[in-house]
Amino acid sequence: MPKKILFLLFVVWTLPLKLEAKSVDDNHIRQIVTDMLREKDQKIEQLEARIRQLEQEKGLAPVAAAALNGQGKILAEDLPQPKPTADVTTKTAASDSDDSSMSGKLRALDKKVAELKASTEAHGLNIGGFFDINAKTGNSSDQTFSIGSVELDLDYAYDEHFGASSALLFNGNSDPTAAGGADIAVALVDYHSFDDRIPPRGRIFNNQGWHIQGGRFDLPFGTDYQYYASKDRVTVSAPLTTTRIQNGGYNSDGIRAYGSWNMIHYSAFWTNGVYGGDGSTIGGRLGLSLAQNPYTVHRNTRGAIIDGIEFGVSHLSELDGDNDIRNTVYGADLSIGYGMWRLQNEFMLLQAHRQVYLDADDNIVSAPTEYPFGKNHQLGYHTTLIADLDNLIKQPVQVFARYGRWQPSQKLASDYDGTTVAINDVSMLSIGLNYKFSDYLRIKFEYDDTLGTHTAERYFDKRLGITQIVMSF
Repeated sequence: MPKKILFLLFVVWTLPLKLEAKSVDDNHIRQIVTDMLREKDQKIEQLEARIRQLEQEKGLAPVAAAALNGQGKILAEDLPQPKPTADVTTKTAASDSDDSSMSGKLRALDKKVAELKASTEAHGLNIGGFFDINAKTGNSSDQTFSIGSVELDLDYAYDEHFGASSALLFNGNSDPTAAGGADIAVALVDYHSFDDRIPPRGRIFNNQGWHIQGGRFDLPFGTDYQYYASKDRVTVSAPLTTTRIQNGGYNSDGIRAYGSWNMIHYSAFWTNGVYGGDGSTIGGRLGLSLAQNPYTVHRNTRGAIIDGIEFGVSHLSELDGDNDIRNTVYGADLSIGYGMWRLQNEFMLLQAHRQVYLDADDNIVSAPTEYPFGKNHQLGYHTTLIADLDNLIKQPVQVFARYGRWQPSQKLASDYDGTTVAINDVSMLSIGLNYKFSDYLRIKFEYDDTLGTHTAERYFDKRLGITQIVMSF
């Protein structure tokens, strides 16, 4: 019993000491933890200060902000652009210098035009056009500089089968015999299958498919109808088959159908009269293409012409108001491409079915009089050789030579003002070159010589030098 009492007394006496010791140990541990946390905070502050220093020196503010905010990833747009070194700065300055050059400005213009076209094409509308500026040596019009034509082309695909296209043309003063002012060269509605593009002018057989159209359009006759627009023509002037027999190119109001199937392409039209003020015209063209896709202008990576042969025959009959035949025109064309060369040939024969008469003052009239003059038959042809020198000289240059001949059966004709003048057979030799600055800018040089032939027409030039600048958009 006394031992138990002594043990209890001992416990009572030592318990406060143990509690005090435990309290001392807890305080010590707490002090150690506090010191460690303070040291950690100091290191964090030092780290933040170092990061801020790096931000100022390296411009990495978005990276540091992402790290401090605890983001799991850093987006590409958060990364800053590094400052260019002296070498990069020098190159940038050189690039800016290049952009200020002619080639740099042309590249910038090409880019802007391409962006505009892409924006409109996304809504089914193709917008294009061109204008040309001409400079001539001494000529019968007494004009050195002139504006040829300004044209705006629209091609709209409404849905899978319907569309429309138009070409608004403004004639300048380069041709004094042509009427000036604005005119509608093409305006048509179109129903199609497979091929959903409706080019208003130029090469219409671009893809497999068929079209039925109504409105105003160029008549697909021969091969030069593809090049009525100066932006599509390699040469400056048109051949004699176009300027003489077709009176500048067949164009009229009516309906037409055309299409392509494998190697064959065809067209048929029914329009108003192309020579007289009344009546109608019926005709068409049938073509065959070999060793190429006949519906695209084939070129390799540098623009040289790919091998291929295209042959076509054309026919046109013009009827008067009583449905009697007034004129018949036959045509044949052959184009051959081989490597850098392209040879184009065209032949036309116009047979008139009406007599031409002279009145008492020797003026040509259509009404019967006592002076029958005969029928106005005409024959014309040309051959054109084009060489694409791009692969040879590494420059976008095409050179050309063309010989043409026009032979009328009559030796009198009406001039632009209605007066009667003497005419003869005409030969024409044309040589020149075509330089492509970009897809939208070309310059052409051409020299024409009639080789001693001539007529008494007011605006007939025996020899002529022409420079033409064509701007497309």
